[in-house]
Amino acid sequence: MVAIGFLYYWALKNVPALSEPTHFITFTTLMLIHALLHWAGPIVAARRQWLIPYFIMQGALIFAIVYMAPGGGFIYGLYWAMGGEAAMILVDLRAASITIGAYMALSAVNFGLTLGWDQLPSLLAYIAPMTFFILVYALMFQRQAKARRQTQSLLADLEAAHRQLAEYAVQVESLTLGRERERMARELHDTLAQGLAGLILQLEAVDTHLARSQTDRAQKIVAQAMSRARSTLADARRAIDDLREEQAIVDVESAVRAEAERFTSATGIHCNLDLEITSHIPDFVAEHILKIVSEGLTNIARHARAKNVDLQIDAYDGRLYLEIKDDGSGFDTNQIGKSGRYGLIGMRERSRLAGGTLEIQSKPNEGTTLRLRLPL
Repeated sequence: MVAIGFLYYWALKNVPALSEPTHFITFTTLMLIHALLHWAGPIVAARRQWLIPYFIMQGALIFAIVYMAPGGGFIYGLYWAMGGEAAMILVDLRAASITIGAYMALSAVNFGLTLGWDQLPSLLAYIAPMTFFILVYALMFQRQAKARRQTQSLLADLEAAHRQLAEYAVQVESLTLGRERERMARELHDTLAQGLAGLILQLEAVDTHLARSQTDRAQKIVAQAMSRARSTLADARRAIDDLREEQAIVDVESAVRAEAERFTSATGIHCNLDLEITSHIPDFVAEHILKIVSEGLTNIARHARAKNVDLQIDAYDGRLYLEIKDDGSGFDTNQIGKSGRYGLIGMRERSRLAGGTLEIQSKPNEGTTLRLRLPL
């Protein structure tokens, strides 16, 4: 705007014809419109559809201004200013070069019409280096503008990625908390709940034997109950100390036989074992298997009113098959997940964590069968 003001003053001072009122008012109006359009340049740059009309209108205004002040000398600088503006506003280098070339050609025509075509060679000697300078400027500016746009695009992508990572972090935290709650529920159920349920069954058996004056039998079950209570307390302490620490099971077959023996001793229900374990069972899988067996037998003792239980485990060729079947009262499998059926949910979660599937088949008065299949 300062440069336009200087050119306006220089033209008025050096072109006598502009002192005439009509020429003065027209010239002033054209310069004012030209300046206002420059001032609106950022708005035009934001609306690409206005660019062509904008540059055409500015070219027409400059042509008229120079025509009115042919001896203004520096007034031709309005063309160079518009060439620089085209280089800055137009994103495409080809479009900027065409626009700059058009302004230089228009300035040559303007010069020839106002000062005579015989003076044109001297102008061309002046225009050629100026055009080259503006084109080089435009090229450098376009490269910087492109680099800036790429940087802004990368920053936008980084901000979007940061927001996405923040959202993922919230989701991961939510999932982690959910998994930990599930794990805590399983640990509490499979340690305290199962242990206490087993103690209740053993104490009920003791009460029955004492009522029948079977003292020796009652004392034997009391000793087993004391051992189970200590084991439950140790399991609970381990779970409290570190819920993330997995319990290693060294010998699945021995652990299952011991669990079945405690079950039969406490309930009097015969447990028929069929164990064929020839493949190595990883410790984390072994823990889930033993917990499922313990929960299955506990459920039979508490709910099934069964007389016989068949427990089968086959582990060979990298796969494991587990089946627990009773001849008890059975239940409606649609009730799984409702009150009193959380142990079955825990078994399904353990089977999923071990990489297998658990099938539960049962109908009222037809017994219950649990089938676990998983790869080792």
